[in-house]
Amino acid sequence: MAKNLDIDVLNAVARRTHYLANKMIVMANSRDNVEKGDPKVGGHSSASSSALHVLGALHLVMKTGYDWIANKPHASPADHSYNYLLDNLLNEDLSRLSLDEANVAMSSLRAFPKGDEWVFQSYHSAYDPDHHNFFPSGTVGIPPVNAGYLALAYKYAARHGYEVPEAHFWALMGDSEFREGSLSEAIPDFAERQLGNLTWILDFNRQSLDGHRITNQEIMGGTDDLRIQRMMEANGWHVVHARHGKKREKLFKKDGGLFFKELFEGLMPDYELQVLLMLPDGKALREMLLEKHSKLEKFLKGISDDELKTAVHDFGGHDFETLIEAFAETKKETTRPSMVIAHTIKGWGLKMAANPGNHSAIPDDAEMEILAERAKMPKGEDFARFADNSPEGQFLKERGQQLWKDIKDERDLKEKNLAHFAKIASENGEMGPSLEINFKMANYPHTQWMLGQLTSKLTRLANTPLDPKKLMEKQKPLNEAERSFKLAGEMMVSMAPDVGTSTNLNPSMDGKVYSANGVEDMETEMGVKDRTVPDLVPGQEVNDRFLRFDITEANVMSCVGSFGKIRETLGIPLIPLMTVYDFFIKRALDQLFYNLYWKSSFILVGTPSGVTLSPEGAQHGWKSDIQIPNQVTWEPFFVQELDWIMVDATRRILQRDDAGRNGVIIRGVTRGVDQKMFLNLAKSQRRFKADQAQLLCPAGMSYEGAVDESQVEALSESAIMDQLREDVLNGAYYLIDYRGYGGFDPGDNVVNIFSLGSPTTEAIKASQELLQQGIYANVIVVTNTDLLLGDLAHANGYNHLRNTLAMTSDLYMKADGSEGRRVPIVSVHDGEPGLLDNLGSVVGVRQECLAVRKHSRCGRPSDVYRYHHIDSASVIEACGKALAESAMENTLQSHEEPHAADPEDWRQLWPYAGK
Repeated sequence: MAKNLDIDVLNAVARRTHYLANKMIVMANSRDNVEKGDPKVGGHSSASSSALHVLGALHLVMKTGYDWIANKPHASPADHSYNYLLDNLLNEDLSRLSLDEANVAMSSLRAFPKGDEWVFQSYHSAYDPDHHNFFPSGTVGIPPVNAGYLALAYKYAARHGYEVPEAHFWALMGDSEFREGSLSEAIPDFAERQLGNLTWILDFNRQSLDGHRITNQEIMGGTDDLRIQRMMEANGWHVVHARHGKKREKLFKKDGGLFFKELFEGLMPDYELQVLLMLPDGKALREMLLEKHSKLEKFLKGISDDELKTAVHDFGGHDFETLIEAFAETKKETTRPSMVIAHTIKGWGLKMAANPGNHSAIPDDAEMEILAERAKMPKGEDFARFADNSPEGQFLKERGQQLWKDIKDERDLKEKNLAHFAKIASENGEMGPSLEINFKMANYPHTQWMLGQLTSKLTRLANTPLDPKKLMEKQKPLNEAERSFKLAGEMMVSMAPDVGTSTNLNPSMDGKVYSANGVEDMETEMGVKDRTVPDLVPGQEVNDRFLRFDITEANVMSCVGSFGKIRETLGIPLIPLMTVYDFFIKRALDQLFYNLYWKSSFILVGTPSGVTLSPEGAQHGWKSDIQIPNQVTWEPFFVQELDWIMVDATRRILQRDDAGRNGVIIRGVTRGVDQKMFLNLAKSQRRFKADQAQLLCPAGMSYEGAVDESQVEALSESAIMDQLREDVLNGAYYLIDYRGYGGFDPGDNVVNIFSLGSPTTEAIKASQELLQQGIYANVIVVTNTDLLLGDLAHANGYNHLRNTLAMTSDLYMKADGSEGRRVPIVSVHDGEPGLLDNLGSVVGVRQECLAVRKHSRCGRPSDVYRYHHIDSASVIEACGKALAESAMENTLQSHEEPHAADPEDWRQLWPYAGK
């Protein structure tokens, strides 16, 4: 391949790129609008220079416009500079930026845009004009993993009959970055899944931010590149070294050259090599080599000082011919992922080369003039492309046009796919609000059980042919309602880190595990298959839609994010669903954040969750408050809520109606609940009565002028459920609502209990006991903290909380105006306080927040809830505290001097304390 290219042209382009990248960094650090106290800007000239030729080989020769690149963060200026020269800085509609717009972007690295102009972020981001098929790279150790799982997503989509372009996935990473544990977890998985469309490239410059890398040649049995090679090969990877440039290779043929070669292939320690690279000239190099390696004497006599210096610096990672040959070799390997170890110099071509303090160093003005001269920059220009009639200009124009065409063709394919799936959805009919799971015969079902029922039904619908002639024996045809969910079932890809069976995904797994290679079912052949457990033998059938993993939460999180991104890249609306024990989401928070920043669409089910998983004790119990943009977190109490939530989430993904909430998190439990309470309690509310003007009283109680609520006809179940569904999907609903009841006196005997998840049982018990004491405790069940209290609620002014649920800070005055009280809030939930503890501040009233505030223990939920003070007795006491302290609130006139707080303890105002 290299023979058909003009290497001199490629090197000329690289020299111009070298200047442009460094100019971007210098300008970012030399702005005249610095304000006092501004943080450092920084820059990574050395890292950009290290990766200069690797990125050049990719952009100028190897990649297509369909390929993807994950670039090491600190090399982003070099990457942008290549795209600038190729004229592939693009608007959202894929039109090219004008030269003036492109120059503004180049001059605005790390700057905040002044208007709608394009600027470049610190590292690759979704907000750069060359973000097409690029992975955001601000988080080291994660983009290369996402590259692997996106490679898998492409293969999966193609295997399942969807139109997917031929694409290769390239990931450039630093050798220090390569110590990230996320990479090590993914390495064996990518090989086992036979991802021949994946190439990782290691920028092996032997340096990190803090200087020379820490290696131990004696203990590791060789230099670090050899350790890495052995590691990758042991895990099934194809490894290629881009170790030597062509000039150095020629010298190996000279007398004594074999030992010179061996020095660079393991004999010379990394520290020694770095010192060698910092020596000023060939004479100093010769002296050091002779002192350390006397066997080189004969070889060194046969070459000049200039040849020696050139050879020492001639690494394969800076030689286009060597790199192109290495990359071409990896593309020939179609069943194994490949690793190219590109041997480079950090700070190549700069005075700072190989210096241990070069990570944040920046060239001075004098060195920039030298770089400009090498790059043949037009005088007086900060940024410039090559002249159209130059060999470089002609090459870049042709190459840029080729890549731009691929980019536009991919966009056309995306639109074609979107139209294709929209047509299928239209033909199948509009999805209803529910999957109509019959749970009425189940004994105290829980939300994790319901997840299994929902995914099981979607799996069945996906695998039922619409053509009656293709139905298998005993397979029933789909009715109209079921048909509308068929596409959702076909698009769902389930995955789990070794907990698929224990998170109730059994039906989705049974005989439906997707693998790169089909496995012979010897269990059946030898008659030992246990039909009572799921069939986990991997296959390659089109209806295989479950991805098995070992205990690798981070891998699965990256996978679910990559599969969820394919909708926006190729228009294939896959619905990736991941289950994991909720506590272990923390092991993959970095990956979760990446997915949300990247705007991937996915469903993450953390189940079981919280201390409600009480037999597991302290180490599995903590539920965190996770609030990240583009996320929406659900925690259903009744199984019907989960049905509505899952249907809503899948519909939004299919219809691309999930902006700002594309990452769906659902938290489930394995604690059963009496599902009949849902409708029974709802029917007691005045808003669900046929006669909504009637004053009510609780069943079995009396109040003057009020009617026993059980004697007043309720609306139809469908009408009630329609309203409840709307409230559930907006974040919260009244389960117990005493508004419209006789004796209901806000400011005196009313408190609002907000419950989230399983402790709703405690809120219900507390409300019922408080009623016997004359306290009207409404119970509002929170289904989604983000929609009720978080970013999504903030965006609409907390509309559902303040207006639909009518939570206000109104002051209810006594008839004589002597004092006033507000209606306080008590919240109870299984998780850290931050999940609900801002309710009172948003509404503007006194709140008592019951939450998990200490490590847990094993036991039944009733014991554990009592231990954490989130049981019904604790809710009752909290209501008393909130009511009493609201009564103790002082009311002052303007300019009146504040007086000492009332010395009374709140318990003196709460006669039921301690009962």
